[in-house]
Amino acid sequence: MMRSRLPHAFLAASPWWLRVAAIVLAAACMFAVNALAPSLSRSVEERAGDMLWRLGVDFGVDDGETALADGRERRFVVVDIDEASLAKLGPWPWPRTRLAELSRRIAALGAGTQVYDVAFPESRPGDSVLAAEFARHPVVLAQIFSLDPVSPAGAGQLQGALKTGEPVCGAPLPQAVGFIGNTPALTSVEGIAAGHVTPRIAADGTVRHLPALVCYQGRAYPALGLAALVKSAGVEPAWKLSPGSGWFDADWRLTHRALPGISVPLDGNGDVRLSYQLPRRAFVSVSAADVLSGQAPAELFKGAWVLVGATAFGIGDAVPTPLGGAVGGVEVHAQFISALLDGRLPHTPRAAGVLLLLLGIAGAAGLLLVARSVRMPVLGLPLAGVMLAALLFGFDAYLMLARHLWLGWASTAAFYVLAGVLLAAGEHARARFQRGRLYDNLASYLPAPVAAEIAYRESSGSIDAQRREITVLFADIRNFSAYCEGRPPEEAAALLHAFFAIAARVVETHGGLVEEFTGDAVMAVWNAPHDCPDHTARALAAGRELQTQAGQLFVQPPPPGLEPLALGIGIETGRALVGFFGPARRRTHAALGETVTVASRLQGLTADLAQPILLGEGAAAHLAAGEVTSLGSFLLEGLRRSHMVYAPAMGCNVIPVTKLARGRTAAFQARQ
Repeated sequence: MMRSRLPHAFLAASPWWLRVAAIVLAAACMFAVNALAPSLSRSVEERAGDMLWRLGVDFGVDDGETALADGRERRFVVVDIDEASLAKLGPWPWPRTRLAELSRRIAALGAGTQVYDVAFPESRPGDSVLAAEFARHPVVLAQIFSLDPVSPAGAGQLQGALKTGEPVCGAPLPQAVGFIGNTPALTSVEGIAAGHVTPRIAADGTVRHLPALVCYQGRAYPALGLAALVKSAGVEPAWKLSPGSGWFDADWRLTHRALPGISVPLDGNGDVRLSYQLPRRAFVSVSAADVLSGQAPAELFKGAWVLVGATAFGIGDAVPTPLGGAVGGVEVHAQFISALLDGRLPHTPRAAGVLLLLLGIAGAAGLLLVARSVRMPVLGLPLAGVMLAALLFGFDAYLMLARHLWLGWASTAAFYVLAGVLLAAGEHARARFQRGRLYDNLASYLPAPVAAEIAYRESSGSIDAQRREITVLFADIRNFSAYCEGRPPEEAAALLHAFFAIAARVVETHGGLVEEFTGDAVMAVWNAPHDCPDHTARALAAGRELQTQAGQLFVQPPPPGLEPLALGIGIETGRALVGFFGPARRRTHAALGETVTVASRLQGLTADLAQPILLGEGAAAHLAAGEVTSLGSFLLEGLRRSHMVYAPAMGCNVIPVTKLARGRTAAFQARQ
């Protein structure tokens, strides 16, 4: 009983409570999903971000501040150890003397800092030649850290750690368990710098983050791009790590006193989110074979940095990127350096959670307004939720591509959609409940099939009725007006209420419909609006049972001087017009025709003929000859022609006609 009442009471409450409950349920579901599967929304956001990077590249979307001339990145050139270089000069690894010649040629072309996405951990012949050549130019070498405790590594020597007094290793910087450095022949040369090339590889294998600093044995080592920047500027690697200060600032900031225009945003893990806003065609790439053969155009190298890396199959550190496909690691560092110089490294603002909460509240308020205003909330609310999610995704795309802010939208967007669906489900349930309650209320005033027609059809001001054969029963409590004079109103009302309840139950039990209660009378019909076989016999059976039930109800003695209560019933069968009548604002359901009039007049005649039940000639025609007894022809009130009147046969379990009744019948016939 309690379980059936709770939904009823909930749906019967204010619609605002139901809507707020749907919003709260949607929020609770999203909190639960984020708690149980925190990586789910991040995975969706990252993959959507990959798509946005690709769209931005395809359609040339940027913030208007990218320092590109003619669509190409001219501040550095990529010297590619590609398949053509290996085919022409031999397999990798190349002799140290050839690499020294490559460095000399690059410098001769007028290049600035040489940045090698290559580590030289083993000692080989010619190391001294290579070291001597590197010592003549600004050179930055690569070194690799192992962040996986399962596979520590160790080879070569590390170099390029931040000076004492710089950031102390700890949170949020990642801790390395191993490394691959460079041979001591190179690390011992004064002036050669180094930076790590260790990316963060996501679960799907894509490189989207790069640790700005990596700690190993208490010392911090910068990324290759940061090391190249300070080397090119001729300053010490004195980076300063500090927490973000503003609402829209990153969790951490990496700055340099000698480089006031450079600020590197870091997330809570100490990582830089890489920008892939430049297409691959934006980077100028020259084959290493062309540089060594003297065929490289000098104008490309004049004053530019040079990134030396390998893309040849089998030696390149190919990694998947959001732009699709596996590329050489040198492209990842090219993207990082370009975004670093332009100040367009994306980051998640510290107030992202608050902003998303406010957006969620605003979206929930919008959905509540939609639930209140739209005519079809079951369709409109899910659509509104999807539209809000799409708008949020578009807003996130704008922030990412134009303002370099990574918001993290998936949970809020899913909340919009889920809230829209739950609100629609709630509105649908409430509409069904209200429609059912309306139907129940209508059914308490009208026959149930009639109430269903009213509840589920559009209102109309025209006549909506049809002719059909029906059986009409009128039942009236005789002497009730006098009874009301001698009894308190409450007692009379209780009696009338009990009679109406009995009449409704008896009529419906025998397949009829109570058309109306008027005063102390009941009108019931059979065979309308739906077919009812043997409707006349059913009406007669209902009349008999109604007489029996009423006789039990009226047993109390009447007040002194008053006639006892009795029930008179008139039944007639014939064609009538049954349906809806009246204007659209005030409709009524009724049965009209001579059949209805005859049944009403027969009921009034029962007192004069002292018969509890009278039937018309139409009803008698539908009954067997032995079931009725003719009482003669009577001119009924309001009708022009006389009608045959019948009573149930003596064996039909009705009150017999007494001697007094016969006298009244004779007197009535004499008046006719």
